[in-house]
Amino acid sequence: MTDEFDDPATGEAELPRRRQLAVTWGIPDQYGGMTAALLHRSRAFVRRSGAAVDILTFESRPDYEDVRQRLRAQGELIDGMRLRNIYEDFRAAARAPVDVPRRTGSRSRPHDEETATVAGSVRRWRRGEADERVEHRRSDGSLAVLEEQRRGGRLITSFDRAGRPTGQWTSASAFRFAWIDDVLGADEAVVIADSKTVARFLQRYRRPNIALIHMVHGSHHDSRGRLTASRRPIFENLHRWDAVVFLTARQRAAAAALLGDTGNLHVVPNGVTLPERMPRLPRDRLHGVIVSRLSGIKRLDHALRIIAAVRELGIPVTADIVGEGAQHARLEAQAKGLGVAGAVRFTGYVPRAADLYARASWTLLTSRSEGESLSLVEAMAAGCLPVAYDIRYGPAEVIADGRNGHLVPDGDVDAAARALVALCVLDDDALAAARRAARRTAQQHDDEATVARWAAVQRAAVGRAALRESLDDTALQRVRVRRLRGRLLVTARVPSRRRRARVDVRLSTPERTAALATMRRFGRWRFVRLDRQGSEQLGGVEASDTVRTRFLVHVDGAVIAVDAGSRHPDHRSLVRRAADRLRR
Repeated sequence: MTDEFDDPATGEAELPRRRQLAVTWGIPDQYGGMTAALLHRSRAFVRRSGAAVDILTFESRPDYEDVRQRLRAQGELIDGMRLRNIYEDFRAAARAPVDVPRRTGSRSRPHDEETATVAGSVRRWRRGEADERVEHRRSDGSLAVLEEQRRGGRLITSFDRAGRPTGQWTSASAFRFAWIDDVLGADEAVVIADSKTVARFLQRYRRPNIALIHMVHGSHHDSRGRLTASRRPIFENLHRWDAVVFLTARQRAAAAALLGDTGNLHVVPNGVTLPERMPRLPRDRLHGVIVSRLSGIKRLDHALRIIAAVRELGIPVTADIVGEGAQHARLEAQAKGLGVAGAVRFTGYVPRAADLYARASWTLLTSRSEGESLSLVEAMAAGCLPVAYDIRYGPAEVIADGRNGHLVPDGDVDAAARALVALCVLDDDALAAARRAARRTAQQHDDEATVARWAAVQRAAVGRAALRESLDDTALQRVRVRRLRGRLLVTARVPSRRRRARVDVRLSTPERTAALATMRRFGRWRFVRLDRQGSEQLGGVEASDTVRTRFLVHVDGAVIAVDAGSRHPDHRSLVRRAADRLRR
């Protein structure tokens, strides 16, 4: 087990005196770890720091009052937490009418040849692949928001109950930003984006009264170390955020090694609520609980094979697999094929599933990757001992092999089966000691500790946001990219007031991985000459190739992002360049 808390928080669990916003795409009926972590963090902010939290969502489902009631009944939404949805607010808002230009060809009603589908207060029409029209209506039938997508672009218009326009936007981002502006007014706020879908557009939301934080819940790269397509737009622009929070120190280090340390990377693990006391030893020492989404990335087929292997050794383990997902039917069929259908129960989605760990002796984690497994820490908090693949990221940060669970090589079903056997044959004293050790590990994730870390991160983000507002993108001038003796050379002029700044340069071509290096100072000029390895990283850049040049200028703890655009490297020799200048 490594020490993931190398970014210690100091001071009380007192968040900055600002409004707290948690931003995600939506709240699914059967939500997983990311939404559970967001709701838990928000409750901890309310209970430990006295801060009210607004949870903002952007999905178009029309039944958000039902969602609220369900979350309140489950104890997930408490006083001090407010769940808001953009379309629900526009259906209810009493905005003043405004004069807006109407796009040529825009219609208030669809033609007969268009088809309509109705889902509550959302009506959608399509004509061909390029045209789309979505109506968001109130319960009285009046139109609240009209979204039109045509070959000429996007147009979103809001209306009052009398049908008068109250606003118009030419992009979804502008529409969403206007709503957030309405929610906040002139208030200062900390905005935490949990969903990567939301983070892709929210990273462009810049306001002087906002500190913007992205919470990374999943792994950011594939098995070959490349950025995943869904996270690339975010991770190539980490400097846009006032803070980026990872769940483990290993993932933060991996991101810094791949992309450069932008000075805003932090670590805060998922928080858990520990039972008031350690649950008694479970009556059934051989029973396990696995809480997981039933999807391919979780590799629950491995868990079934592990259970089957242990039962073949004469140890009659049983398990509840708690969760729902696209692979439910396939996994049930596999359990039948392995002869463990009577030993494994698929419960489906269960609210507050973590409570089930108190009745279990063991759990399995067989995922391909994790940001940090919330369910793993929840299990350990209840004394439920894990057997986990040693994947990136999470298990190695909390499991001390043989003391509070077992770590086995990634994908090694036989090793996992042997580890589960070892847990099942522990005597009472050894089992109780391992359960106590697991609980002590989980205590590092209790709400008091995690809120104190969040307070430190938010203070740093607020300070960075204030510095960012005082800077601009004129930090570098006369940027040039050249190729000399097989290496790339980048030069830029730095204004005198920025001469002490550290400047990182990132080069990339459309087909090749970016190369990153730090520029050196020479008077008012800065330069970087990539070594052979860095130049080869980009491949053989030809005269016809374009190289994108981006800079991160570090000044007083803030980072100015400067995109110098794409250019063709100058392949002329120094003599040829000098001669060309003389001819001018």
